[in-house]
Amino acid sequence: MTKITDVQVRSFPIKVSWGNKTIVANQLSCWPEYFEERISFNYPDMANCIVKITDDEGNYGLGQLGGGKRLTGYIVEKIFKPFIIGKDVSEIEKIWEVCYRATIPIGRKGAVIEALSGVDIALWDLFGKVLKTPVYKLLGGAVRDRIPVYATGNNIKLHLEMGFRDVKLAIPYGPSHGVFGMKENEKLVRETRELIGDEGNIMLDCYMSWDEEYTCKMANILSKYNIRWIEEPLRPEFYDGYRRLRERLNPMGIMVTGGEHEFTRWGVREIIENASMDIVQVDLWRTGGISEFKKITALASAYDTKVIPHGSGAPVFHAVINSMVSPFAECIVTPDEYQLFKGEPVQKDGFVTLDDTPGIGYDLSPMSEKAFETEEVW
Repeated sequence: MTKITDVQVRSFPIKVSWGNKTIVANQLSCWPEYFEERISFNYPDMANCIVKITDDEGNYGLGQLGGGKRLTGYIVEKIFKPFIIGKDVSEIEKIWEVCYRATIPIGRKGAVIEALSGVDIALWDLFGKVLKTPVYKLLGGAVRDRIPVYATGNNIKLHLEMGFRDVKLAIPYGPSHGVFGMKENEKLVRETRELIGDEGNIMLDCYMSWDEEYTCKMANILSKYNIRWIEEPLRPEFYDGYRRLRERLNPMGIMVTGGEHEFTRWGVREIIENASMDIVQVDLWRTGGISEFKKITALASAYDTKVIPHGSGAPVFHAVINSMVSPFAECIVTPDEYQLFKGEPVQKDGFVTLDDTPGIGYDLSPMSEKAFETEEVW
């Protein structure tokens, strides 16, 4: 088996999109200066980062680092790289454990695990290319022929034109916006239901911007629109609050979900053992990569809990198509000029299928490829 000879990271400015220029409720919405745009609370090192891991035969694997921070790239280059160089490309589990254990005093959650997530994804991509096998087959193969996907975002007409029938709305208002905000939230949901009809699923992404009282009030208002789930209404550490919301919302037919901002199997264990959420929505680029997602789904299956990951892209689809507890996936529509990778699977009529392209099946986009031709300075 080949040996790893190089680890490189490049960063890219985060492009303007619906996710950061639209009014979207967030955990800072209670202060006016952070309300108008999600981008208003981005910190100075916000960036998209890609890690490229190369072996001694010129094969390379690619992974995006979680969290949107140049800090994660620094962690890969300055802390993880010495633990990766010289390792056999098949030693994915060992590399994960060594990097995790070596950084326990500064890691366990946050930027260190986000950096490790991208490394892990790149290692799986590299391993698949060396063996000329798609990653989902290395994980044990597909458990379904195709993946049902829902669209995230509030441009419902565009999503319907693209073939989606299930949508997740980015909720614009929270408790600090009073009755006006509640009416605007309801208007968005009502208009969405009118557009997609009775059969489509509507989910609500609240991005840690609500509290228990507000969530219950909005659930009562919106229950007539047949909401499938309310996602991440509270901060991630409020396990008891999530459990209480389940007790109140489940009788209305509404599930309570979250986990996007949780890290590793140990963080997810807290969610599952506390029966806090109906569906766990870990982010592959944040929770520990493909390796950790595999462990999390194994844990969840023992509790008959679904894991529908946050985020969109080829790594998610390879992980989901291998998971019995992941019957659904998210799909975020991104303009071509914002793409970090080319060759990502494309949804058709609300489904994604995977082919036999080795590894994860993507490659650097022209923008990303150009960046790797330059010398990065941290």
